Amino acid sequence: MENTVIINSIGNATPGASKVLSDALKVPQDYILKLLYNAPSILFQKVDEDTAQKAEDTLTKLGLDVSICTKEDEIDLRTESIDISVSLDDILLLPKVIEQLSVFLGCKQSEVLNLMLNEPSIVLGNVSVATAEALQKRTDANVHFSNPRKDQYTILISKKAAETQLRNIEKVIKTKAIEKENAYVFENISYDHSQLLWRQYQANKAVKLINQSHQLVSVVLADFDVSNEAHAAFLIEKVGMPKEILEDVHAALPISLFENINRKQAKTIIADCAAIGLNTTIEQDFNFKKKLQIENIEDLENVTKILAQFIDNEDLPKENATNWTSKEEVPPLIARYLLAQLEQVTCNPEIIN
Repeated sequence: MENTVIINSIGNATPGASKVLSDALKVPQDYILKLLYNAPSILFQKVDEDTAQKAEDTLTKLGLDVSICTKEDEIDLRTESIDISVSLDDILLLPKVIEQLSVFLGCKQSEVLNLMLNEPSIVLGNVSVATAEALQKRTDANVHFSNPRKDQYTILISKKAAETQLRNIEKVIKTKAIEKENAYVFENISYDHSQLLWRQYQANKAVKLINQSHQLVSVVLADFDVSNEAHAAFLIEKVGMPKEILEDVHAALPISLFENINRKQAKTIIADCAAIGLNTTIEQDFNFKKKLQIENIEDLENVTKILAQFIDNEDLPKENATNWTSKEEVPPLIARYLLAQLEQVTCNPEIIN
């Protein structure tokens, strides 16, 4: 009986499995990697039952999720090509997540970090949903995936772009730009239009594209009723605010409820808030370089040790310093990681634009 051996998912395997299969089958390793990351895919066709079973046993030992089908079985290999990004609820897990992604992607940890520093941090492109699902099981990060051709985009146009260039872009996408501090912004732009603009203007670095399905944003609370039980319950149970500070929070509005979360997740939160009458909005930050500021430094040794992970020696706090502001800018992910560590030391740190 003719059998087909199908790779359903990369499962628990590492990219090293591709080298084993490449050597055994005498085919290029890149081809095997494509089969793994675009599963479900066919590895063998029209093989006898004994050969198929041996192949399944070997592939399973490598960590792959595989199955055997006969010619009577219906085989559906239809899959969507997606992009995968990651985000972190607990920024202190960054080193662990980098290590996990390094194993999954089969590359150096420094290469993984460079991928994560992009905004948004897309780590894999043109792969299958099965790969995203496998990654979610193997990392402590949040895994987000979507078909880029079906997504909408935010387009940032450099403030250095000539006025005529900006007007030409507005004509192409038939939308007026919104002027922000750091750029002109177009939102909800189609994939086709975004790619057209990228091809036309990327050479002079005038355009930056942000896939909104992978974008990180903040949910800002604009107003609420302290005496409203539904409002109070949401803030206490979902956000984690102590009941005793609700009046102080109301006096300090607007405030961020959730920061650096996926835009899809933010839209769900906004909808939940609207359902109970909470006034919230989505806030976007288009400044992709940050500085750190620290006041009241008491433990200079530990503060310096934390900063030295990503700050050059010449920019570190000087001897006996009690206050410090970074001269160099760092990506937001690094700023958040350093801030979280500094908050565990005796000092008052904050991120500044």
